[in-house]
Amino acid sequence: MSPSLEVIIVDDPEAATAIGETLSRADDRLAAETVPSASEALDRLAEREYDAVVSEYRLPEGDGLSLLETIREERASEIPFIVFTSESSEDAAISALNRGANRYLRKQDTQVTELADAVKTEVERYHVEKRNLLLGDIIKELDDPVMFQNRDGEFEIVNEAVADYADMSKSDLIGTDEYAFMDEHAAETIESNKRRVIEEETALQYEIRPAFPKRDERWFSTLRYPHYDENGRVDGTIAICRDVSELKETERELRQKRDRLEEFAGFVSHDLRNPLNVASGRLELVRDDCDSPHLEDIEVELERMDDLITDLLSLAQQGAVVGEIEPVQLREVVTQCWNSVETRNAALVVDETPTVRADPKRLTTLLENLFRNADQHGGTDVTVTVGRLDDGLYVADDGVGIPADDREAVFETGYSTERDGTGFGLAIVRQIVEAHDWEIKITDSEHGGARFEITDVDIVSSDSARAETGG
Repeated sequence: MSPSLEVIIVDDPEAATAIGETLSRADDRLAAETVPSASEALDRLAEREYDAVVSEYRLPEGDGLSLLETIREERASEIPFIVFTSESSEDAAISALNRGANRYLRKQDTQVTELADAVKTEVERYHVEKRNLLLGDIIKELDDPVMFQNRDGEFEIVNEAVADYADMSKSDLIGTDEYAFMDEHAAETIESNKRRVIEEETALQYEIRPAFPKRDERWFSTLRYPHYDENGRVDGTIAICRDVSELKETERELRQKRDRLEEFAGFVSHDLRNPLNVASGRLELVRDDCDSPHLEDIEVELERMDDLITDLLSLAQQGAVVGEIEPVQLREVVTQCWNSVETRNAALVVDETPTVRADPKRLTTLLENLFRNADQHGGTDVTVTVGRLDDGLYVADDGVGIPADDREAVFETGYSTERDGTGFGLAIVRQIVEAHDWEIKITDSEHGGARFEITDVDIVSSDSARAETGG
């Protein structure tokens, strides 16, 4: 196994070799390369990266301080630089430290194990600083709150978004933790999750709802994962937080709407359907007692009420939410839907049709409503054609068509040009389309009738469809 720390030693050849050998004996992770002069050291440093430089103060060619100055100023490198010298002058030590030396060690006062420890300590510090600078640059560019916390849970790096939510400066946050600006319950949750990430060395996603000093409570979705040092040990956690408060509010509103829809559906299903059933039963009894031309009109109106209730339930229960999405062979569904819809003298033509990803039940409702619409409004002998688009399908007829000014209105709940129409069929169609994240528009068919184009549909290739359905 190759050593993990590579040190370049600058000294006269005999001394450099002795230092390198003793460093390797002191710690087998330390590997040394030796050079006798500052110029050769600079050449080596230009060729490749090293973990540290150990240099004598006075060299056979040049001196260690000139080498240090070139590395720091011209090369702009912060590589650990340790002066290991026979020079005993205090002025030399002060000068070296002022020019950026990390350590100044006198040979006569220092054991080799101390030198090895000094090298390892400075290299570790250097790598941590390098990592933090890189991590800090990355974190700084992100708009969401992002932070690095050490094993003790203290902030070491935070971006501006964290400081904004905490209402503290970034410098004041360093060394603190979430208890400094967050309610205790949320802080305890975060602390527990940090411990779990470190102990289990696994990423964790969770939601919290902290309260801040100068903000209302906010919802955050947080991804926290372990961070490893250069030796592969977990040295802390990184958390990326997304403010999902608006999303949570939207979810709450949707739940309320769903609950109202369920309540409405229950009302329609029971409170309206029950008296309708009673009225229908009474009508049959009246027929047994007498014969009146008005009875047929009553039956027609009761049937219309039943259709209205059925469509209201469909609008409340079916249009808004889709179930499991799966590959659906459109040709088969079209045929089934056509056979289930009562038409007058309408005819069906099926052109090339794709396999699409959809909720089969909702797609069935959509097609049945389009077929009924064509039969009701297209004429007694209308022909309906179903075919493929590049990103979807179309349902067209050769009937009277839909005027351009009415094409948006026909999707509105309750809109109908027929006295017996409920006005819900195309509203249901649009809800099912929107629930699938599709688009729908009305154009003229090539025969002058109406053409409904449904786009943004996920078309499944033949191979993909067979794989997903097990065929």
